[in-house]
Parts: sequence; structure tokens; C-alpha cells
Amino acid sequence: MQQNRRRRSQKRRAEMPDILYHATNTGRLERYRKSGALEAGPNRSVFLSLDESAAWEVAHRSNARPEVLYVDAGRAWRSGVRFHRTHSGLWAAPRIPIRHVLNLRDHFREQVSAGGFLVRRDRGGVEIALVSCTRRSGTTWEIAKGKLEAGETPPQAAMRELQEEMGFEGELEIGHDMGVVRYGFQTPEGHPRLKSMHVYLIETQDPPEVFQPADGEGIGDVRWFRVPEAARVVRHTSLKPLMRELLRMFPDERERDAG
Repeated sequence: MQQNRRRRSQKRRAEMPDILYHATNTGRLERYRKSGALEAGPNRSVFLSLDESAAWEVAHRSNARPEVLYVDAGRAWRSGVRFHRTHSGLWAAPRIPIRHVLNLRDHFREQVSAGGFLVRRDRGGVEIALVSCTRRSGTTWEIAKGKLEAGETPPQAAMRELQEEMGFEGELEIGHDMGVVRYGFQTPEGHPRLKSMHVYLIETQDPPEVFQPADGEGIGDVRWFRVPEAARVVRHTSLKPLMRELLRMFPDERERDAG
């Protein structure tokens, strides 16, 4: 029984979104700050949405000025806050400490970036290029990405970042817009940030065989992976939904891997 509970807990942790949105208004913000947490009262839950637009719609129903709060749900879960899904598809928790509410903390900023998966196709199937990044938490396989420069669009930034971080030249084009990934993080100074990352499938007529990784930016290696293998090696929770989307986009690759 204990093993079953552990499995259920691990499954919920894997499904836990990085960011959830809480609809509220300016009148409640001071109450949250004074109590040090988002809380709705005895035996009541704080409700959150996976969809920011839906949260804004709810917030606008209030007579007061609407606000939407960004909750770093993944970090909150790891620190012991327990969320559950409701029948209506919302998430709920009894109490969420303010340290997990990004835009109620001092020095909050949103950081917009872009990146993507470089794709090559041949008779052997589809491959995705990933970069090996060394961070404070260790070395992981990720997508090449970076902040937008002045005047850049997200697609332009994504293609530039691929070439700079992977170290290659060639004509690139956007194959598919995979949407925006959001997650919370802290700067080395401890300031809260909401990362909003635009992600694309990026293709080229002449896929590089040799890369020159930008080791000055912590890129240690660049490698081609079959799609199922890429889905296995990418561990960052914010990228997991994208890896599942890639498997849906290229079902033949999953069947080839199984065979």
C-alpha cells in the first residue's frame, strides 16, 4: 500500500504544472501580503487555472480592479504544498505561501526568450538536435534558447540562438510553432522571474553534421537524437509536455523505436 501511495505521489509530481494562475483583485492583495499566503478561509481552497486567459476572465468578473497572480506551482509542490485537480479542471490548494507567488515578490520581472528543436529528416527517420547545458543544478539535455534582442521577433531570436549556441551556419526556417512554455526561476541574486519561452520546430535544407558548441555559454555538447530518445533524455519539467507533443507529431518514430 505504501508503494502504491508513493507511485501515485510520483505520478502527481510528474503531472504538476510549472505555473498556475490565480484570479483575484487588488482588494485582496493586501490581505494576502498580511497573511503571508494565498488563502480563502477555514475549510476553503484557493483555486488556480492552467490557462492565464481563463484566469483573467474570472478576475474581470469582480467589481474591483482585476489581477492575476503567477504561482510557481512546481516549486510549491516540491516544498510541500499539496494541490489537487477539481472536477471542473481547476487546481486547488488550502494555502500557498507568498514566496511561491512570483509577482507578489519584490524585484519580479518577466523574461521573454525563444528557442527550438533543430530537425533533420532522412530515410532513417526524424532526428532532433539538443544541447548539453551545465547549470548550477548539474548537466542536462535541453533546447537551444535565449533572450530576445532589441527589435527581434521570437522566431528570429529562436533561429539566431540555435546557430549561436550550437555553432553552425545555414539557412533556417520555422517548421512549426509549438507555443509558449512558462516556468519560474530565481536569479543569482534571488530575484523572482517568470520565464516565457517561445518554442519552434526549426528546419534547414542542409543539416549540420559537425557543431561548434558555445562553451562560453555553458554548452558542452550538441547531439542528434531520434525523437523517442530525445523524449527520454530531456528531464526539465517545463519541456516534458513539448516532448510528448513531438511524439504525437511523429508517431512513426515511436513505432520504429518500439520495433
